[in-house]
Amino acid sequence: MEETSKMALTHWKSVIAEAKEKLAHTLKHFNDQDRHYACWLLCGVNRQFFELLDGRIPVPNPEVSFDRNYCLSYDRPLSSKALRSIAGVVRRTVNKVRRDSVCYPRTQAFHNRIDFDASCYTVRSTEDAQFLELMSLQPGKRISLRLKGRSKIRGTLQLIRDTAGTYSLRVYVPQQCEEKRKTGTVIGIDLGYTEMMATSEQELLGTDLGQYFSAISDKRRKNSEGRNRMHSLFRNLLKKPNKDNLAKAERIRKHNLGRKKQRARYIRDIGVIKTIVNRELNLLFTRKTNPIKQIVVEDLSARMKVHFGKKWNRRLSGWMRGYLQERIRYKAKKHGIEVSEVNPAYSSRECPRCHCTDKKTDTGIHLSARFAGTTDMLTWLLR
Repeated sequence: MEETSKMALTHWKSVIAEAKEKLAHTLKHFNDQDRHYACWLLCGVNRQFFELLDGRIPVPNPEVSFDRNYCLSYDRPLSSKALRSIAGVVRRTVNKVRRDSVCYPRTQAFHNRIDFDASCYTVRSTEDAQFLELMSLQPGKRISLRLKGRSKIRGTLQLIRDTAGTYSLRVYVPQQCEEKRKTGTVIGIDLGYTEMMATSEQELLGTDLGQYFSAISDKRRKNSEGRNRMHSLFRNLLKKPNKDNLAKAERIRKHNLGRKKQRARYIRDIGVIKTIVNRELNLLFTRKTNPIKQIVVEDLSARMKVHFGKKWNRRLSGWMRGYLQERIRYKAKKHGIEVSEVNPAYSSRECPRCHCTDKKTDTGIHLSARFAGTTDMLTWLLR
């Protein structure tokens, strides 16, 4: 259920981001009040967004804190006719995006993971080893697995098979978390490719991470080119079947087209990156001087579009932004630090109340100054 909810949340965020991009040209012809209402409808996966999808006309509620800030931004409320017209334009755009651009993800028929609850396995220990007996498809028969070492196994288990054909067993235990910190500083974090992150305290963490990402991407490209040549030679040999060609094709298939070593190299390379990420986060969250109470980080769960050429598109596609966000949430929860996620798109030009943006001017900064009394967007976010 947790994975399904995350997948659905990511899908709706991608739909909203694509709809905002489609509406950018149309919003230029609206006045400030109409544009703010249209952006309020798409300010996130909120109540008004799903009311819009249901065919209703969302109206800001003065009793809600976020809606009350929106209502106070203008003295003259919009008429019902204007609300219906603007909501219709936004709804049609969203439905077009859902139909043409961002389709709901489909589950694959093959999965590499099986979950076992407490009633689906038993643990048996002997003098020599510890065995795990898992439920099978045949009634009354269980699959016995010999474990490496001994441990206390409880709760839900996950049996995972990777592409190299090896199996691993994951045991989930309750996380020991510290109490929520009440004192400390609040910092903003900007995630990047060349450096792991930059803080609002003008500190760079993980400066060598981008070099590892680029080296892994370039090495995989070079290996893929060699494998493609071997695939082509293998297919050509099969087109002319004789004793020598078939023997050579079998040697190529056995020694050059396997994935076991390829997967092992990739896991080893990714392990270096995971070590750097966890090391830098541990140093940041456990520092003794000027401890952190809350962090504000950009939300990168929406679909990312890159148009920087073939080389950089390939490199950015290997950027482990999902793993980085997951580790930030995990480490922050473990050390009692609050995490607030904000939309990174045009944050310096975005109104903090309705998230209205203007790509050509700094309208958002002026609006934030009008509402918050400051021209620094990060200062407003960290208030």
